[in-house]
Parts: sequence; structure tokens; C-alpha cells
Amino acid sequence: MTVPPNHRHRRRVLAAGLLAALTLTAVPAVAADDSGSSAPTASSTGSGASGSGAELPTGVLTVDGQDVPVLASFVYHEFNKDTNPEIRGLIHGVQRIDGGTVVYYSLGTPTGSAFRGSQAFPNSSAPYQLGHGTDLRLIDSAGLVGYRPLYDGETTFASETSALDGDTGDLRVGWAVFPELGADVEDVQVVMPWGTAVADIPVADGALEPEADEAGPLLGEGWPAVPSGDDLAGADPAQVTYDLTRRSGDAAGTAQVAESPEEVAVTLDANVLFASGSADLSAEAQATLATVAQDIAARATGEVVVTGHTDSDGSDTFNQTLSEQRAAAVQAVLAPASGNAVTFSSVGRGETEPVAPNDTDEGKQANRRVTVVYSVQEGQQ
Repeated sequence: MTVPPNHRHRRRVLAAGLLAALTLTAVPAVAADDSGSSAPTASSTGSGASGSGAELPTGVLTVDGQDVPVLASFVYHEFNKDTNPEIRGLIHGVQRIDGGTVVYYSLGTPTGSAFRGSQAFPNSSAPYQLGHGTDLRLIDSAGLVGYRPLYDGETTFASETSALDGDTGDLRVGWAVFPELGADVEDVQVVMPWGTAVADIPVADGALEPEADEAGPLLGEGWPAVPSGDDLAGADPAQVTYDLTRRSGDAAGTAQVAESPEEVAVTLDANVLFASGSADLSAEAQATLATVAQDIAARATGEVVVTGHTDSDGSDTFNQTLSEQRAAAVQAVLAPASGNAVTFSSVGRGETEPVAPNDTDEGKQANRRVTVVYSVQEGQQ
């Protein structure tokens, strides 16, 4: 595609204006808000994910007749050090294509000497080819699944960093292909290099058009060509897919929850559930256990295992018995309220499985606990 010089100049002005519009603060994440203000030198419509620390309207920019979607913006420093060059950029699309999901982004630097794409990414390492922008992640927060870019043993399905080289103020467009997302995945988090996360990016269908001739076109000159389904056929999605763990808890600290796609583990603070040396549940424990039982009834499958633990104070025999009694007391409350789709078992471990040293009060407190572990039905994260 041949671009008239005056058009290319206007696009450089647009890129420089967009870079200038991003604030100077590197951000670890970009939160969602609605914005309707205008971007420099361009018209803007729509709203979406914009940034705490990266203020820029989202929507569609019209650049010499080409629609340029802007879903979010990000700012970070090379190697995440404030003294290094600042990288600024935009997310333009998370698009399902045949055999994968492509992320389109643009980035550059607003000051200093000419920009090198290698400034924006750590050196790629095995199994990826050298010189590619692979320090990117897609996060399906609802499904608790993360994805890295695809590769097939020979080809790395991401932009070469050299294609992103440009002048100061340029925004060059790059891409990376991830495993194909299911139709039920409506939005994802995009994690740019060095952990800069951009949240709530909608997933759409089809490669962006028009396709550019350059591997890393200036923003507004089209979109990089992405691999076909045949190109991606040799890539194994399982090699770049990993489970995540969601950790949460109640305000009082009575229950801490670690959840993966397959399992939920609830750690209950025995210091709140029981009086010292007792297996009698407190009144406060009832509300906490009711919440756990409600989740078990809604999502659990198979066996629910309740395990009691103590600190090292007292004899081994006393602690073993107390841990068994506490586990049984928790099971007695949970089981009737958890429905008929699961079975229960309880066990005591006494002081044999500490999670902290028993030589401090804080450590002993952490060790006095009851855990409730259960599997969840597929698709019920």
C-alpha cells in the first residue's frame, strides 16, 4: 500500500498526539471507566476501558478514512525501571481468528532517540524464537485460565520486535496470537510486558482490516497480516495454557479462599470458629459456614474433605483429638446445608501439618485452622 507523504505525516502527528495524551505515570493495571473527551488531532466516539494513570478516550479514531479502534491504553518503562525509557501504547483488538485469538496493540516512546521495539520487550527465550514480542499474556479471569503466545516448534506467532522500530513519537502496530477462546469468553485481561495489565478488553471476531504491507505499520496504515488457520495448525494450545488461582477472603479474616478451575480450598480460622481448646462452634462461625455451604450446594461435585489442624501447644494426643473433633463439628454444620450432590469426610491432622513456625503467637494462630476442600463442576468457576 502506497501512502501519500502528507497522509503519512498526518498519521505521525496523530501518533505523537496520542502518545502525548497518555500520562507520564507507569501503571500496573488499567481500570475501566467511561470517557467521551476528544483525542488530539482525531475524532473519537464510544467508551470502554481506559486508564488510571493512562488517560485517553476509548472508541474509534478516524484516520484518513480508516477506523482505528482504541480499547485501552497503557504506560510502562523498559525493564520496569523508572530511569529507563518510557513505553506508551494502545490496545486495538482481541479478535478470534481461525485457530487462535490475536491481540493487536501499538506502542512507541514520546521522547528521546529513535525507538527500538526491543526496548518494549524482554529478550524472548526458548521455546520462542529470539527477537519476538512474547512477554504478553491473555487472562480469562472468569474461567481462571491464562494464555501465552502460540508457537509450533519452528514459528513464534508474535511480532518481531525489529518490526516495531520507529521514530520518536511513532505508534507502530504489533500482534501476538494466543489459543482460540471459547464463545463464552466475553472479555479478557491483556498483560503487556513486565506485568502491565489492561483489564476488561472485549473479545470480538475476525482479523482487523485493512491488511497492511508492512509487518509493523504506523498506526492508521492498516493492520499487520496474521497467521492463517493452516499456519497455526501445528501449535499446541496446551503448551501455552495454564490454570490460575483466585484468592479471596472475608473482611474479618475468618475464611480465606483459594480457587482454581477444578478445586476450591477454604481455610477457616479456628481462632474465630472455636474457643481455645474447644470444639464447640461459636455463633460467629454459623454465618461463615452458611456461606461455604451455599457455594458447595451451587457448584461442588464429588467428595468434600474437612480437615482440622492445631498448633503445637499441648500433647500430641490432645491435639489430634481436638483436630478431629473440630473437623467433625464443621462437617456437621456443612453437610445438611450442602445438598445431596456431594459426600463428606472429616479428618484431623493435629499439629503435624503446620503452615507457619510454632515458636511465635502469630505462627500458632495461623496453624489453628480447619480446611474445606471440594471440586467444582466444569464451567462453574
